[in-house]
Amino acid sequence: MVPELISLTPVGKNLTGVHLTSMNQPLRLKYVTDGCLLLINPKGRIRVLYTPFRVQTIISSFGIPENTWVYVEAVFEHQEYIIGYLINGAIHPFKNFKINVSY
Repeated sequence: MVPELISLTPVGKNLTGVHLTSMNQPLRLKYVTDGCLLLINPKGRIRVLYTPFRVQTIISSFGIPENTWVYVEAVFEHQEYIIGYLINGAIHPFKNFKINVSY
């Protein structure tokens, strides 16, 4: 199974985590360091993504067209975006992208 992460909701007042809803199950994304993210499914299984990892735009993001695959160079906590991806030297909001993962 390869879920697409598409629906985003902040986790309380914690700016380092968000709930994500895949096609079949809710997932949780957690900022750890600028070099990795944790994805946690409802059963508690953890998937660690280390940079660089691939994401696909679900809406255009600062000059990157929709449906374009790009590599995330680093991950940052961001006050406005919650989590920001460094792509081609610019920080983009993570909500503009989807990640395909399998457990």
